[in-house]
Amino acid sequence: MKKHVEALSENVHLFEFSGVRSGDVIPSLFCSDIHLDSIGCKRDILKKHFDEIKHANGLIFIFGDLLDVMGSYGDRRLQREDIDPQFIQHGRTYLDLVAEYTIEFLKPYAKNIALISYGNHEKTINKFHNHDILRTIVWALNLDDGVNIQLGAYSGWIFLRMRQEKGSGSQTCNIHYHHGFGGNAKRSKGMLDVQIEAMKYPDADILVRGHTHQKWYDPSTARVRVTRGGKIFKDKIKYIQSGSYVDGIGEGKSGWPVEKNFNPTDIGGWFVDFKYKKSNANQYIITQIIETPVETF
Repeated sequence: MKKHVEALSENVHLFEFSGVRSGDVIPSLFCSDIHLDSIGCKRDILKKHFDEIKHANGLIFIFGDLLDVMGSYGDRRLQREDIDPQFIQHGRTYLDLVAEYTIEFLKPYAKNIALISYGNHEKTINKFHNHDILRTIVWALNLDDGVNIQLGAYSGWIFLRMRQEKGSGSQTCNIHYHHGFGGNAKRSKGMLDVQIEAMKYPDADILVRGHTHQKWYDPSTARVRVTRGGKIFKDKIKYIQSGSYVDGIGEGKSGWPVEKNFNPTDIGGWFVDFKYKKSNANQYIITQIIETPVETF
């Protein structure tokens, strides 16, 4: 398969694969809220998941809060013990150390990273420091040959298109992402938003959200649609809520998540396999990443 990547606008990106045969699969990882520089980040688990996608020659999508960077702007949620000591060095700025570490951590996976978008943590750095640290990281990674990471926005679209090997047939999955908003959603985990979001984005096949650090998946929101030729059909919009790679609760002793009695973090993201079928619509095989035996929907 040949891959073509194009930024159609600042927050709309096309990933097109040509020469696809029926049964071909494009494996991917959808994740968010990594908070890589946080002392609570489960970097070993993150590396394990990235290694799986690299081995499968798949795609990695990071939908906001790749970084924590709370140690740089006096956030009221920050406690001194939350800052990883490796980012506190005499004569070096905190943000420079975080950027350097992030670049080196991501380099082995740079050819697999398709897109990195903004979260509220990166936006806060932009606001208070006038420093676009995420753009700097993506720029540095893209200096290496064969790397073409797209910089997304806080909210946007991804068109994942598969063109068959012979003929003009193609299938496109429309993915709408939004990092998320609000708090930890202790009662509903954000599930009450599914119907509203499905109505707001009728052109989406998959909705991806982050921010709450709660991981769940809803495959059952059905819609009635009609083609331009007048054929009525039903489909389902798939809603993916990504978890996080930072354990904010830990042993439950102290810290902002403990003090606010947040729900425990659901560690990890989601594996999403895009399978091309010549005589049918795309199949999306969505698999939850958990450290116990994999649960498949």
